[in-house]
Amino acid sequence: MKAARRWSDLAQVPGPLTLAIGYFDGVHRGHAAVIAAAAARAARDGGRAWALTFDPHPARILRPDRAPPAITATPARVRLLAALGVEAVALAPFTREFAERTPEEFIAELRRGAPGLAAVAVGPNWRFGRGAQGDVATLKKLATPLGIEVEVAPEVLYEGQPISSTRIRRAVERGELERAAAMLGRPFAVEGVVVEGRHVGRELGYPTANLRPENELMPPPGIYAARLLLADGRAFGAAAYLGARPTFDAGGAPVLEVHALDAKLSLYGERVAAEFFRRIRDDRRFESPEALRAQIAEDVRAIRAALAANESAG
Repeated sequence: MKAARRWSDLAQVPGPLTLAIGYFDGVHRGHAAVIAAAAARAARDGGRAWALTFDPHPARILRPDRAPPAITATPARVRLLAALGVEAVALAPFTREFAERTPEEFIAELRRGAPGLAAVAVGPNWRFGRGAQGDVATLKKLATPLGIEVEVAPEVLYEGQPISSTRIRRAVERGELERAAAMLGRPFAVEGVVVEGRHVGRELGYPTANLRPENELMPPPGIYAARLLLADGRAFGAAAYLGARPTFDAGGAPVLEVHALDAKLSLYGERVAAEFFRRIRDDRRFESPEALRAQIAEDVRAIRAALAANESAG
């Protein structure tokens, strides 16, 4: 899989091409339905399915003071889209100039830039063009005369409401990781590079990997049942701590520390991911390192139970 960073790359794709279009923040189950619609259409046409997405998030350009935190960093978003079955992901820069294109200008440019384009797949609430003027009806009106058919993915519901990136953000920010996972179709994950820490966990008997998160969205401070994923495909049950270490460093910056259960790992400089399954407790200050060590032992027992229950539930 390759990430094409210019519109002109689409010109080299032989038709018939189907494009799944969207920002796809989080690459959740609703987004998966759009990719599935594109892949199904490409299979019927005997053609290719690509995803077209944008960077940065449109709100970063249009409303920077109100832009929501991204659920997934762009490299992870591209990788997750590719894993859903598209041949490649075209990553287009979202600029203020791009935002000023009318729906008509956007579709015309898409037609010129992708001569092999036969169809586009979008979600039922997809908007495009200056001021989000265009909707699915607009897309069909403009695309059909140009020989571009439109596939609209079915709405995917959770708890009776459409799955959305907004709902997932809210669940993660509240520490409702089970609900977030149900909407994402996988556990919420934080990716980053392992950096040198202060070795506090090692001194307590629980050595940790200290992650420098690439994610903008983070769950609230606390202790979590987690899984540590390595670049080579190995995975380990883990205890994750997110907080400012109030027992040792009052007023310090938040850190993310992950302790792999039943494994001794040296991961400095490696890119890893921590999947969050369940929030175990709040972060809090302890009177002594010994009191914290005793609490960590209890946390680990609770985490093992949570991970076993999660495995049993599939």
